[in-house]
Amino acid sequence: MSSEDAIVCVDLGKTRCRVTAWGPDGRSSDADGPGLPGLAVPGAPERTAEALRSLVTGLSPAVVPTSFGIGAAGALSAPDGAADLANRLARAFDAPVAVASDIVTAHVGAFDGSAGVCLVAGTGAVALAVAPDGRTSRRDGRGLLAGDVGSGAWIGRAGFRAAEMAAAGAAAPTALSGLIDTGDAAVARLTAAPSDAAFLARHAPAVLSAAEAGDATAERIVHEAVEELAATALAAALPTGQRTVSILGGLTGSDWFRHRLTAALAARDLTTRAPAGTALDGARIIATLRDLPLEGFIHRA
Repeated sequence: MSSEDAIVCVDLGKTRCRVTAWGPDGRSSDADGPGLPGLAVPGAPERTAEALRSLVTGLSPAVVPTSFGIGAAGALSAPDGAADLANRLARAFDAPVAVASDIVTAHVGAFDGSAGVCLVAGTGAVALAVAPDGRTSRRDGRGLLAGDVGSGAWIGRAGFRAAEMAAAGAAAPTALSGLIDTGDAAVARLTAAPSDAAFLARHAPAVLSAAEAGDATAERIVHEAVEELAATALAAALPTGQRTVSILGGLTGSDWFRHRLTAALAARDLTTRAPAGTALDGARIIATLRDLPLEGFIHRA
């Protein structure tokens, strides 16, 4: 790869951080790291900049970034933090930086910068609709304490509670009791950090697995999650008149869950389409184009 022309693209969520540096010949250098709580957390821009510096300087083959496109959790609710992160990285690498919310880069990637509704069902949950004239509508993405309804963290928390109550004899027996650790150490961790979305989201696969196998408690949790996610997508879609939805996020790695969610969207007269690309593709687009319908949500330095 020619290090002189590397576009560094970042998809930074609360569970995982992915970095890809694209060279002019189409080859890439890639790195993975842990996610971060989000740019709305005090001190997050500084910690995020340091984490990204470490990942970028550790890329192999080595690159010298000529531009950055970054989708980061929390950028919509903390625009000052997004601008701070852009400025820090621009100074550190002497390169232009574009920072937006991870839902913005997901939407840009899913629809190649055009109109539509993007529903992200990952650690968190958020829907963003964009009309051809640039009007936008966002629903949820408010964090676990205020929202993220139907997300991986929301499902994991519901599963944890169900397993705990069943173990205590306060609810019907469930397979979740044997799949989710509700011991003192786990409870202590949640007590210390009740909004630790990444920790709670780790329990979501167990809930999905139990639901697919027919466990009634897990099925109830998943049914409610799917209904809430579909309602979030519809609420975002209606003000913009858009009816086409692309679904992204870690929960869609389960074919069974994705099919359930697709059916719930169809019941609301919403059509699903496969994403044109990923959030990393969206990050690459915001790094190279400045005339996007979502330009107002992108912080540049």
